[in-house]
Amino acid sequence: MYRMPGLTISRSKAPLLNKIKVALSRTKGPKDASALPIPGQATSVNLPSGAGTEPCEPPHPVIALTSNFISPETPTELPPTSSAVITQPEAPLTINDLPPEILAEIFHTYMFYEDEPDLLDPELEGMVSVFLPNARSAPLLFCGVCGYWRDVAIATPALWSALAIQKSFHLDTVSSWLERSQGHPLSLFISLDWDSSRYAKEQLSGLLEMLYAAMPRWQKVSVHLPTANDLQEFLFTLIPREGESPAASLQHLHLSAGGSGPNLDSDSISRLSSFPHPSLRRLTWDNWFPPDFILVSTSLWANLQQMTFLRTTTAKLHTFLKACTNVRFVYIHFLQTIIRAHETITPTVAHSLQSLNIGCVIGDLTEAIALLSAPNLKRLTYSHSFGSRQSKGLQEFLERSGCKLESLCIVSRTPEFDEAETKFMLHTPIFTAIPHFSLRLIEDGCHSSFPRAIIAETAEQWSSTAYVHYEPKNCSYHLGWGTLDIAYTFDIDYPFLVKNSKPIRKWSVALTDGPVTSA
Repeated sequence: MYRMPGLTISRSKAPLLNKIKVALSRTKGPKDASALPIPGQATSVNLPSGAGTEPCEPPHPVIALTSNFISPETPTELPPTSSAVITQPEAPLTINDLPPEILAEIFHTYMFYEDEPDLLDPELEGMVSVFLPNARSAPLLFCGVCGYWRDVAIATPALWSALAIQKSFHLDTVSSWLERSQGHPLSLFISLDWDSSRYAKEQLSGLLEMLYAAMPRWQKVSVHLPTANDLQEFLFTLIPREGESPAASLQHLHLSAGGSGPNLDSDSISRLSSFPHPSLRRLTWDNWFPPDFILVSTSLWANLQQMTFLRTTTAKLHTFLKACTNVRFVYIHFLQTIIRAHETITPTVAHSLQSLNIGCVIGDLTEAIALLSAPNLKRLTYSHSFGSRQSKGLQEFLERSGCKLESLCIVSRTPEFDEAETKFMLHTPIFTAIPHFSLRLIEDGCHSSFPRAIIAETAEQWSSTAYVHYEPKNCSYHLGWGTLDIAYTFDIDYPFLVKNSKPIRKWSVALTDGPVTSA
């Protein structure tokens, strides 16, 4: 009998240590495909253990050759004694001979491990994997391979603890996943909009009631509901009274309402502000209308370390950084830099800010950072379509801040960021002192020989890691030095990765897709 938290399955064959030793030793050499079961398309995932599936045994075991193998063409003498014992070599073990604890770890690694983290917040956990129920993707795929795999998968709560619900769903399926997740912390992604099915809208209240019952286990939650009223009701259930919430383990909250609907009212903002638990460290405001942070109690920001905005403005960004003094990582999908006549901005010092990533700057970035200082900023990434005097404004920001950047990544989408602008930047010591520098120049902004010439001229101390590439999809030259390039643009669901059988991109750089992942 082998045991792991939430898993108890009888499996008495070879001793556990011998199985592990043999299985691990066989990973060092080439594998025979016939010794490994290949998961096929599951015809049913709700069958009793072992029913409707093929047995998990290799159909044609391969006999391993030992070091004492004798060729029949080689003459040899028999051993002098007639009492020699001839032993038959053992058939190789397969993945199904592993104990359930190790098989469960393999399942978990397959589902959740990402070999390329987002790197935007290296001190916090990166992207959050959630899974759409689908018989052709994990974890339901495991259940259709054989009875043993099904038993292990169903008995491993972590595999069922990350659920995505989009447009159409079945309450029975949601109930089954929640039941199988047992007491494990939950990652939930709920995205229901006006174009969701009629059935989904009719079942919305039942769905939310089912999820609310598991609220003490909520850890990472993304909610996109059809209207601001729906979102308001969600917040008043999450925090039924000011300063009280059963979601004591909540670490990440992603809030969004359908379309570009109205913003949450002051009562909703006040209720959100009173969330009492220090576990909340990451917040995403996925709405075209950022809240008025003057109305938000500073207690909400006491432990917050990462903030993501769908859209914000220069004035709102400064107000937020003044209110949330502990925030270290900020990601903004769209930053509108224009400052309106009625907006007054005073200097802001963001002492804790370490990473600022802006997917798209609408306007002149120098307007947004002209009154900003970030003494501990380490990483700055942005994409822009405004070129004139960008380098000068950025130089003044870095000198005023007194920070020591580790990484600067710029994606230019305009020929205005031309050879003269690039020369100014790369002949300025504060930029060439940055260990990881990445610049994408649109091809219309420079001669084809310029990128290689300017790097050869200015990147002497970084010559071992300097590079120049042409990127056809982006119609741009990529030049710089160092090994860290995080000029990422994320989909609107960031940091959630909604996985199913079809590959999805994790991020993109300009028009080039980054790595893909799936379930």
